[in-house]
Amino acid sequence: MAKKRSNKKNSRKVDKQSNRKVGNIFTSPSIKLNWEKEENEFYRADIEFFGIDISGPSYEGRVFLNNPNANENTDLSLESGYAGSFYIFGHGGCYGDEGHCEIKQRRTFDSRTEHDLTPAYKSMIATDAIKRILRTTREIVLSVVPITARSGRMSDAKEIVFIDQIRISCYENYSKLNK
Repeated sequence: MAKKRSNKKNSRKVDKQSNRKVGNIFTSPSIKLNWEKEENEFYRADIEFFGIDISGPSYEGRVFLNNPNANENTDLSLESGYAGSFYIFGHGGCYGDEGHCEIKQRRTFDSRTEHDLTPAYKSMIATDAIKRILRTTREIVLSVVPITARSGRMSDAKEIVFIDQIRISCYENYSKLNK
């Protein structure tokens, strides 16, 4: 798993094509895949994001693999490293009293729903993109380009994407392996 908070790579820009705003571009550290085609043929690969901060604006997170120059205008194709998108329905900031948005520790068997700002988990299928990368290298760097609505409540926010951990899970087809 890769741990990273945020990489400030861009100031706030407006995407001329969609008239939407772009925040900081998150770039992960290099993730090394221990993969040998003869041993580990997989039929599906997922990218999992843990601890996504949802306190800011809503956004589309466009995920690119091994394309450190990805931005709001990068083509959404496998050739440009595009793996897919995930969507965050953001909280839009805190307008309550001090401490209102602090997440408090819950007891083990507390059955109430989680706090509205509990960090999110997202998973996306990225099989084709990861197989394409594995043809040439065993290291992957993810870039997440956040695209927000131009009229979003926190439209001046620059730091949008915060992710605690990333995991790439590949699933082998055991029925083919055991023949």
